[in-house]
Amino acid sequence: MLNPQILNIEPIEVLCVRHTGAYTKCAPAWEKLMTFAYANNIVNKNTRIFGIGYDNPHIVEESKLRYDACITKDTNIALEEGITETSINGGKYATFLHKGSYETLCDTYNEIFAVWMVENQINLRDTPPFEEYLNDPKTTKPEDLETLIYIPIL
Repeated sequence: MLNPQILNIEPIEVLCVRHTGAYTKCAPAWEKLMTFAYANNIVNKNTRIFGIGYDNPHIVEESKLRYDACITKDTNIALEEGITETSINGGKYATFLHKGSYETLCDTYNEIFAVWMVENQINLRDTPPFEEYLNDPKTTKPEDLETLIYIPIL
């Protein structure tokens, strides 16, 4: 059973690398972003890691899906090609904690959209949902990964 927390958040400034294609194949975007971040010493204990999926994979052709791999921006830095700045929209969100592998995130999204939203008559705001990755997949077993899913609601 889904039990979301409702939050009002401020906009979040982020650095990002765009991936176009299957959401399951975004590793190169993460590699580029994190290589840049570590090389420029901009990762610290306050750094937050996000993913923004702009398109519904049930509607948009897989080759056209857009995803941004993001980290919080807390300093001005010269960007290299392929790395941009953007802002995650603030406002009201329902947040859901997904525990487990990234491969099963789609199951949680399906439950959110097909069950929780329908049963609770929830309306979406016109901004993309996003994910916050709470632990490191390189040092955490897949079954222990935690992902906070933010769904923009009215």
